[in-house]
Amino acid sequence: MNTAFDYLGNLAELFSWIGLGLGVVFLVLWLIVRSVSGRWIETDAEVVTDSGAVCLRWMSRDGLHERRLSAADHDQLHQADRVRLFYSQHAPDRIRFDRIGHGENTLRLLTGLLLGLGAVAFVASMVLLIVEA
Repeated sequence: MNTAFDYLGNLAELFSWIGLGLGVVFLVLWLIVRSVSGRWIETDAEVVTDSGAVCLRWMSRDGLHERRLSAADHDQLHQADRVRLFYSQHAPDRIRFDRIGHGENTLRLLTGLLLGLGAVAFVASMVLLIVEA
């Protein structure tokens, strides 16, 4: 005879398979993106106005690097004189203002949510199995 516990148990088991299965897939993707991205080194950059253009200048192991800023980027930085940035160890001309990139953050969040859903659903499935017996 099918009871509410049977339906809830089946639903919890389905969510545990989906959550844990997709969570592992996103975990692998996150680890791949993290390893391909490489190491990002923190440094301070000077905001310099040169011939009407606003530029960022920073030092790496390879020497001095420069990047021109758009007006929107300069406004986003609140017209500061010094900025903390992160540059790629393999390509020092690639910079970002956050330690972890947005794509990597998204994958990390999805991994945590799906693995959490799978774990909670698995525990709920086990509890329903014990209660039903």
